[in-house]
Amino acid sequence: MPFVDKCRLLIKAGDGGDGIVSWRREAHVPLGGPAGGNGGNGGNIYFIGDHNETSLETLNYYKKIIAKNGENGGIKNMYGANAEDLIVKVPLGTVVINDDTNKIIADITLENQKYLIASGGLGGHGNAHFKSGFNKAPTLYEKGELGETFNARLELKELADVGLIGLPNAGKSTLISKLTNATPKIANYQFTTLVPILGSFDYNDQKIIIADIPGLIEDASEGVGLGHEFLKHIERCKILLHVVSLSLDDNEDIIASVNTIFNELKKYNLDLIKKKIIIIANKLDLEIENYQLNKLREMFSNYEIIPISCTTGEGIEKLKEIIYNEYLKIKLTQESVIDNTIIKEFTRHKNKDEELSKSIEIVKINDHTYDIKCEYLKYWSHRIPINTPDNLIRFNQKMKSTNLFNELREIGANIGDVIKIYGIELEYEE
Repeated sequence: MPFVDKCRLLIKAGDGGDGIVSWRREAHVPLGGPAGGNGGNGGNIYFIGDHNETSLETLNYYKKIIAKNGENGGIKNMYGANAEDLIVKVPLGTVVINDDTNKIIADITLENQKYLIASGGLGGHGNAHFKSGFNKAPTLYEKGELGETFNARLELKELADVGLIGLPNAGKSTLISKLTNATPKIANYQFTTLVPILGSFDYNDQKIIIADIPGLIEDASEGVGLGHEFLKHIERCKILLHVVSLSLDDNEDIIASVNTIFNELKKYNLDLIKKKIIIIANKLDLEIENYQLNKLREMFSNYEIIPISCTTGEGIEKLKEIIYNEYLKIKLTQESVIDNTIIKEFTRHKNKDEELSKSIEIVKINDHTYDIKCEYLKYWSHRIPINTPDNLIRFNQKMKSTNLFNELREIGANIGDVIKIYGIELEYEE
């Protein structure tokens, strides 16, 4: 399957089913009363982290995720069935962003953790729900709520414990093949690795995942080469191994080579440079170049520098031990802190309308016609069909709960003028 680490989707949770108006009509029951049932709830959309998923290719192919609607209510006070929730498996490391608002909805880093992405709409009430001592035969009923709908942007940031960074030809691909079970393509030219390569090794019964991050060259943070596409994968890593070649053929100025990578990390995200970084001096077998190692130690004395040879295997086992020890240190500090704040806890809101703004915007179309904009009235214009006397009265009450009529008077609206509210046309009257 091709590696896809970003995609855009239409997300549409299920609409609630409509309530209905119905009457109980049975022999020997002369006063049967209202019997319209409630609609079922629309399906929610959840994403669940799954380590078996490695790419966003499938979601990128489908382009949309749509949950089913709840069923409408029925006669004899029968409730419509709730729609099943839609559960979508995504790779660990997936970030879900509302593309319309640019807000993060979920950062999926936990195995089998369900994240609510979009809430299904509540089912509408049938007329049996509205029966009371005051109104024993109501013609009141509601349509179901609309499910949440938005355009989503998904970005996959690999969940590796260790990231290999460095200029092309530093030997990262060879190193990951020596450390882990990965089998990357290895050759002596730039950008041999075109996607992040994941591998793992076990040390003292601890599995450690390593990623070879491709495409880092000067100005990678500005989009040059492949770096801008893959720098984001480094953000997840606990440890960064900065691989640098000791060969003069690869690095005429080894200090500049190291600083090039450090500068790109800083420009992309200052937090990256604060991670645990170990400099891996590769190609130790080239003894004639050993003075390069001394230059590194002199200039970067604040960093741990590990000389290795991927060709002979010298230093590889020691490097595994160092990685393991550093991994344990970081894991112990993070183990007790699991940040679930991004998880959107789900409760069905019985008074969802109370969260909506009642502020009014009036657009004058002509001397006798006004278009009304209001989040609260938009919600109720969908929920309350204006096709029964009781529903018309109820919608009028919703309008009176806002400042609509006062604002119409202030701009000079007259009795009989037309007010338009999201497809509903009414005559203005006090």
